[in-house]
Amino acid sequence: MFEPARNAPLTAIHRGRILRGEAWDDASLYLADGELVNAPEWGRWLDARGCVVLPGIVDFHGDAFERQIMPRPQVSFPLPVALLDTDRQLAANGITTALHGVTHSWEGGLRGPQTLRDLIPAFDGLRRRSLVDHKIHLRFECHHLDGEAETVEWLQASHVTLLAFNDHLPGMKRKPHKWKEWADRALTDIAGFEARLEAAHARTGEVSALIGRLAGAARQLGIPMASHDDPAIEIRDFYRSHDCHISEFPLNREVAEHAARHGSPIVCGAPNVLRGGSHVGAPRAADLAADGLCSILASDYYYPAPLHAACRLAADGRLPLERAWALVSRNPAAALGLTDRGSIETGRRADLVVVDVSDLTAPHLVATISNGRIVHLADASRLHAG
Repeated sequence: MFEPARNAPLTAIHRGRILRGEAWDDASLYLADGELVNAPEWGRWLDARGCVVLPGIVDFHGDAFERQIMPRPQVSFPLPVALLDTDRQLAANGITTALHGVTHSWEGGLRGPQTLRDLIPAFDGLRRRSLVDHKIHLRFECHHLDGEAETVEWLQASHVTLLAFNDHLPGMKRKPHKWKEWADRALTDIAGFEARLEAAHARTGEVSALIGRLAGAARQLGIPMASHDDPAIEIRDFYRSHDCHISEFPLNREVAEHAARHGSPIVCGAPNVLRGGSHVGAPRAADLAADGLCSILASDYYYPAPLHAACRLAADGRLPLERAWALVSRNPAAALGLTDRGSIETGRRADLVVVDVSDLTAPHLVATISNGRIVHLADASRLHAG
């Protein structure tokens, strides 16, 4: 019997039902040097009998890693420990490419500038030991005027795969009952948090021009952009005028419909599908997906969600599995410009998941293959010598 090992690649997957685009076939898959190839080689192979073989999940937006860094308010753990644990969680949930939603904000603390300064080298260090591919989704808080220069440096240094514009400040001002929670996250007290909030708010008149400058820098570098929590059509149009085409978590159906009319990728939360609705009053993601108004599902704050949400959409008859799975693989890869993954094709990265979907309401992840290597295996008896 062979145990899964990151330094021992697969050469084939046999007997599974393989998703290619929106069609299924029963042919074997062959892998070499981290890619999908045509010619079989002698080596270890995985028996996928009774399972489907799907492209690995490309998680467009996830910030659950913050719980590994700060599992309790004002209680932090070393980044190498937290990120390694995050890496293992991702592999165990079929996520082979993770875009970590790292917030660059005026708040300070967990979402302040120093955390991001520390995270960038920490992710670089993690890649030498990681099971899956880690990328940075920089969530820029629009009132963080003092963060412009560093953000441009990070964009130019190729640290950032996606730039998203967040504007949480107006909502924060309306919710003083949550200031204690946010102050703890920001490593300050309520008075300190309120002072930071008011200082940022005082510069509101400068925000529009700042967004234009950052969007111009990202556009010049070919970095895709998203606007987060679009509340109104005019806000979506403002960002679209800056070539920020992705609408991430639109707050109402009208915005989603408007974005769809302009061909914009629309991101919703996979937890929304699993829970049957949004915890912040946004539209039901399952309804949007069924109506063609959601093209991407992201883990958001819960790494198991993408796999289970895609299967739930199929189980509930909202979308066939092949179309539902595109929401967590092909579509996010395309929106991010990651042309080497997201679908099962010769020459693409061998990022795959093997899933038992005999019960779509309770899918069982049998194996995760990242860059041609098994990084999670629930049943070692399925692994054979060549």
